[in-house]
Amino acid sequence: MRLYEPSVQDQIVLAIIGEQPRHGFAISKELEHDPSLAAVIRIRRPLVYRSINCLLDAKLIREAKVEPGDQGSQRVIYTLTATGKLASAKWLDKVVEHPRDARIELLAKFVLRSRRKLKNQSLAKRQKKRFERLAEKLHSSDHLATDDVRLVSLWRIENINAMIRLLDAV
Repeated sequence: MRLYEPSVQDQIVLAIIGEQPRHGFAISKELEHDPSLAAVIRIRRPLVYRSINCLLDAKLIREAKVEPGDQGSQRVIYTLTATGKLASAKWLDKVVEHPRDARIELLAKFVLRSRRKLKNQSLAKRQKKRFERLAEKLHSSDHLATDDVRLVSLWRIENINAMIRLLDAV
């Protein structure tokens, strides 16, 4: 049996519910109207509801109450479970493993942490160390590569170095 591993999208929805209990439409509106979140990721409303269903199945969130909706249909307000609080806190504090995950996942973590008034410096320092190790590893194996592989390696090193400079700024 495979265990459920929340996607980045699920983690973002979980973190938003962790800020305050909300219904799916409010989560969707928050993602759309917060300029920082909107700059990082766009999650369409149906995908917000899919994340909610996954998080419910995983028992990371639960239904807190039902309210009447603006247009007749009822709205379910969701809140984090104790397991969901722990999972969200761990995710928000964990470095990303691969540079390709920095564009959305790491930036989302920085935005969501800032919304919670959490400092980003500690995460940025740990992330910088992770990327420095990766850059060193790529650089040290660069001389063994063919020209085509070396070009890709150089591309990756330059991207990692740009991220390291950004993390220094944080």
